[in-house]
Amino acid sequence: MTLPSVSPLLHSLFNVARAKYWAEHEAWVQLSYRLSGRFKLVAAVSSIQREGDLDILLRCLEDEFNMNKDASGIDFSSHYLIMFSEAWIVGCYEVLRVFQQRDREAAEVGRPPSGVSELQEFKSIFTDFELLRMPIAKFEIAKDNKLEQPLPMRRVGDDETKPIEFYDPKDPGRIHIMPTGVSARGSVVWLTLDVRNSQQHWVERRDLADRLLSLLKLVKGAGELEAEQNVVAPISAT
Repeated sequence: MTLPSVSPLLHSLFNVARAKYWAEHEAWVQLSYRLSGRFKLVAAVSSIQREGDLDILLRCLEDEFNMNKDASGIDFSSHYLIMFSEAWIVGCYEVLRVFQQRDREAAEVGRPPSGVSELQEFKSIFTDFELLRMPIAKFEIAKDNKLEQPLPMRRVGDDETKPIEFYDPKDPGRIHIMPTGVSARGSVVWLTLDVRNSQQHWVERRDLADRLLSLLKLVKGAGELEAEQNVVAPISAT
């Protein structure tokens, strides 16, 4: 039996996702130019658009998740959903980290930063990506260098009868596996832990993507800002 080629099938999947989520696809394209322009990093355009393509594919998988999980036979829908979601988290984090670093380095040498990374909305989004990236990529708690002593922890669902475990940031064998689940709308959720304020909260992938796209309403384009700055105030009549 001759098996079909994978590449055309994959190409078709992204075409279907783009058709179903055309508005979100267009928003990702606009966001790629808007952010790249503000940070003067044209190379980031394609990186952001790739994450946008993965986002709309994930939205389709999320929409179909409830239908697939009851299918007969072996079902890998949750496996693929988590696999692509983790890849999307790490990819988006790296782009946002570069943007934040560019602003920080610009300020250090006396150049005007973009101003985008100082937005409260950007900071909130980036913080959630930070808290997710370390456990996903390195199986460690984010910012664990802030811990002054081993952190007592219990597994999710364990009661007080179960022994307390300790996460030691100085232990080279340390490991942290984030509790992971799927939300009511089929999107992967993770329980993040922020050791800087000893708080934890659930983060949904799809909500994080929506928050990223909402930056379009807050961030002005580089050309728009330049036009505003070049406006000459009218001279008062004498």
